[in-house]
Amino acid sequence: MPFELLRYQMLLPAFGLVVARVAGLVLATPMFSSKQIPLPIKIWLIATLSLMAFPVVQPHLPTDVTIGMAATGMVGELMIGYLLGFAAAIVFYSAQTGGKIISHQAGMALGTVFNPIFDEESTVLDQVWFFTVTAVFLLARGHIAVIMVLLSSFENVPPLLASFDGSVGEFLIAMMSDMFELAIRLAGPTILALFVTSLLMGFLTKTMPQLNILSVGFSLKIGAALFVAAITIGFAEDMILNAIDHSLDQAGAFFETSATALIRGGADAG
Repeated sequence: MPFELLRYQMLLPAFGLVVARVAGLVLATPMFSSKQIPLPIKIWLIATLSLMAFPVVQPHLPTDVTIGMAATGMVGELMIGYLLGFAAAIVFYSAQTGGKIISHQAGMALGTVFNPIFDEESTVLDQVWFFTVTAVFLLARGHIAVIMVLLSSFENVPPLLASFDGSVGEFLIAMMSDMFELAIRLAGPTILALFVTSLLMGFLTKTMPQLNILSVGFSLKIGAALFVAAITIGFAEDMILNAIDHSLDQAGAFFETSATALIRGGADAG
């Protein structure tokens, strides 16, 4: 019995590294990082995921880790988990950005409501797009794909061996570029419809000056925006799924590149 307790005590520093990486993932995901979720629930979620992942990733964990080494390495592990969580959250940020673009162009930005997920004020279209993406993400088992990428990250980049160089900046730039590209693609049809609506209202103003365009133009733009946005949501499933796959693939490729750099660095040192 004393030897068993000693064995568990020796595993605690390695388990702390797993907890740090899982915590970074949870804190970067909008669904779990919201202030509306009580802190004890977040702690229990991190502890549960860490306990489930620990037996799987244990072969890739260092065996001679001291408490001091673990405390220092937990910062790097937290960053790795945060990068993975950021890649998984790209589609959610894209949906929110696309909704904001449409709302500003349609004049709906004046009517905002509190979004408990992002802890900020947002328009109705922001939340419609966000919950649409959330439903597609869960139905496509995106949460399971994120866990798989997390587990594979321990194999590609073992704890205490992560190096943050220029590749991290390139990864973040690529993620931001994908986020804005998806936001424009989601909002594009509605923006085009609003542009045509504005041209139509300008034509009516010139041809029928007696028409009070201000009284009907506002409602017309909102109606056009809601109509086209509803149609776009119905056909956006494939686009959202491709974006989820692409962001997670980029995260996996980033960890694989980091693993290649580690192997190359070890060979050069040898």
